[in-house]
Amino acid sequence: MKINIFSIWLLSLIISICAIILIGGYTRISDSGLSITEWLPITGVMYPLNNYQWQVEFSKYQQIDEFMLVNSTMTLNEFKVIYFWEWFHRFFARLIGALYLIPLIYLLIKKKIHRSYQLRIFSIGLLLGVQAVIGWYMVKSGLVGRIDVSQYRLAMHLTMAFIILGITFQTLLDSNMKYISNKKFHYKPGNAFLFLLLFLFIFLQIAYGAFVSGTHSGLLFNTWPMYDGNIFPLIENNLLSGFVNFFETREYIIFVHRTSALLILLLVIYINYILYKKNGAISKSYLLLAFNFTFILQILLGVMMTFQNIPWHLALAHQGNSIILFLISLSMWMLSKKSLQKNFNEETLC
Repeated sequence: MKINIFSIWLLSLIISICAIILIGGYTRISDSGLSITEWLPITGVMYPLNNYQWQVEFSKYQQIDEFMLVNSTMTLNEFKVIYFWEWFHRFFARLIGALYLIPLIYLLIKKKIHRSYQLRIFSIGLLLGVQAVIGWYMVKSGLVGRIDVSQYRLAMHLTMAFIILGITFQTLLDSNMKYISNKKFHYKPGNAFLFLLLFLFIFLQIAYGAFVSGTHSGLLFNTWPMYDGNIFPLIENNLLSGFVNFFETREYIIFVHRTSALLILLLVIYINYILYKKNGAISKSYLLLAFNFTFILQILLGVMMTFQNIPWHLALAHQGNSIILFLISLSMWMLSKKSLQKNFNEETLC
């Protein structure tokens, strides 16, 4: 990567987006997401500073179903803990907005953004604004008539975060692609489709993971690979029918999530075989080796979570590791496209 102000700015955004995904993950895991019952884009940045302000915020929380049905014995000191994480999540989101907007103005004035990247850069800003609205839309779903946010809106929020991360990371890679030597990765033309397929599967698995989290499906079985001794999870008294089961019935959701992981594993094995057959030196395909290690770790984390009833530290590690998988798979796809383009240019010149 070439060190320039544009690349440094994009890298800082990428690190910040990764951080807020993890912060949001812990906010979800700690059941802190409904502690702030209003969306105040400007004044909401203020943190309660005295006992009166704390009592006001606590009284607002006491009016929603989550408190009345789940946390009715919660003390003010306990409320302060969950309030902090939701406030910090929103504060960090505002920080990312500033980190995007302030340098952007400077870079535009100094003409440091190439015209070919301007559409993507403005799209990132637009999506950041949309993400803020989705965040409140998600929180709002849990304030009345239920004790948790909608899994559909949670999935929308998480998916948008990874879309923003993907566009930002892709822009950084694209702007520095000419400085990357493909000899270090040993990718050859013809693999672009496989790496695109791998990237899409990873993205969809991450997005679907929000339904696992949003419905607490991961808590349903603490056995693996069987489902309490059965090959398939048993479903009793299911009132739903059709496609909606895959988003609302917990047995369906956890089965699809686990099965998808197995399908991705088979695809990874196939990609390794293809590259070994073509290159004969898979030990030098550094990104693929990194992906292999990270993917195996992801499976192990998932299994450990299952047996240990999803402790927060493993859940957070599982989510953090998914970010790494997402970025590596995106990198491999882009590098494979570079190989394809290079081969096309050489054939054209001949």
